[in-house]
Amino acid sequence: MGVAQIALAGISCLLLLVAALSKVTEQQSMRDMAAHVAIPWPRYRAIGYLELLAVVGIVLGLWWAWIGVAAGTGTVLLLVGAVVVHTRAGDPLPAMVPALATLASAAGYVAVTLAA
Repeated sequence: MGVAQIALAGISCLLLLVAALSKVTEQQSMRDMAAHVAIPWPRYRAIGYLELLAVVGIVLGLWWAWIGVAAGTGTVLLLVGAVVVHTRAGDPLPAMVPALATLASAAGYVAVTLAA
């Protein structure tokens, strides 16, 4: 396990936790975003629970690489979907920065884990 893998896991988990906890605790900003991108609130909140599961998987991946790769790959797919949804909603690039940053860190984590 290398420094890059640990760093990318930490960054990915931090970014995912911020997003997940905002959704799971039903912050008004997340409710507004769900309405903006036309996703029913229960489905949007469910994304928060998937993000929490991804955090658990990435952390476990530090000991069992295959779990981390699975969680990281799922995160990448989830965030590609988020970027598509933001694009369809007509959001400008700055509004997509959190999704793009998390996507980049998760993709990097998967790449580094597979290379190890």
